[in-house]
Amino acid sequence: MGFAPKGGATARKEWYDRNPASKADSFGATLVPHAETVRKTYTVPAGKKAMVESLQARVIRVTAATAAGTPYASWRITPSGGSVSSFLRALLITGQNAVKDEDKVSIGTTLTLFAGDKLEAATFDDSTAGTVYHYISYKLTEFDA
Repeated sequence: MGFAPKGGATARKEWYDRNPASKADSFGATLVPHAETVRKTYTVPAGKKAMVESLQARVIRVTAATAAGTPYASWRITPSGGSVSSFLRALLITGQNAVKDEDKVSIGTTLTLFAGDKLEAATFDDSTAGTVYHYISYKLTEFDA
């Protein structure tokens, strides 16, 4: 039996008991060089919060470039009313032009997002020719604030 708050008030439910909804999405493709392109976006709806459980970013060189650039797959966050900030990026360092060169990054349950906060995943490749596999994914639980 749990403890009741003083005055007979009902204790607030834990976040995972406040109408939780699981959200997940991913993008993966072998791409030619391209300008930065947003591939996935998630914005926390009004009256909700979100617990980010996993973010992943990965890049793998599939075919050698004529001139290797610095391709990346990245996640960035824009807090409601704030400025955008990149915080998770997998990238191939300029000059690394071997097939199967790879970088990958991921984080687990480390972020709580509030109403209006926005996550974006983007890919980029400034190489000349060649192809790179870009992969990004997320999993989160959205719940009543």
